[in-house]
Amino acid sequence: MTSLPNELQRTSAGLAGRIATGEPLSRHGSLRIGGPADFWATPHTSQELLEILEWAARANLPTCMVGLGSNTLFPDEGIRGVVLRLGGELAQWSVDEQGQVQAGAGTINAHLVRGLLKQGWVGHEFLALIPGSFGGAVAMNAGTKAQELSSILTHATLAIPEDGAYVLRTLQAHELGLSYRHCELPPGSFVVSGGMRVERGDVDDARQRVAQDKASRNRTQPYKLASVGSTFANPPGDAAGRLIEAAGLKGRRRGKAQIS
Repeated sequence: MTSLPNELQRTSAGLAGRIATGEPLSRHGSLRIGGPADFWATPHTSQELLEILEWAARANLPTCMVGLGSNTLFPDEGIRGVVLRLGGELAQWSVDEQGQVQAGAGTINAHLVRGLLKQGWVGHEFLALIPGSFGGAVAMNAGTKAQELSSILTHATLAIPEDGAYVLRTLQAHELGLSYRHCELPPGSFVVSGGMRVERGDVDDARQRVAQDKASRNRTQPYKLASVGSTFANPPGDAAGRLIEAAGLKGRRRGKAQIS
């Protein structure tokens, strides 16, 4: 376990208990597995996030970001360094009268969809099928068969390392190199928030489509179990599911893990 030098102890104290040590990652993932993180940090503001990232950099600690820990295989031996989960204002969202949404990277996708539908906005409902948080959806240009985030994403604000510190930079969607399940984030950067465009429309129809999509997913994937759902990106001109079955892997088991 990495120890915390005196200077960093004072820093973490100044962050009102946002940094814990030895936090079991099994508490924070949908698969309920994983050893301890050396440090578990939960910044609630952009300033807190920058302070924690710079604190980790000074201590030469690696950092990684998790959202809800959805579909995440945390290792049994845990994670060295700092694991971040965003909360507070970094997990909130708003929308203006023109349909421009601003969402913190820690915003839960399903909550975002429900909230926007409640206010009469549509065009984003595919996100209801994306487990986890909005920052992860940006970082991988998440999507479904019907739509992907790049179709409505307008910009993303990132925490980017620069000259030994971290700064906030907003990049437009066309600057992010978005393609199928891919986003080209600057090296060492983290998604802090993002924006997307929605529109007024038939909310009842949108809700019905969300319900149908969820019902279809629940019929084909074992979501009542600790499942990672649909995991593999489809290769060009083919489907991952077909390849898994053709390879004879459907139902294959190792220990307590099984391919559905």
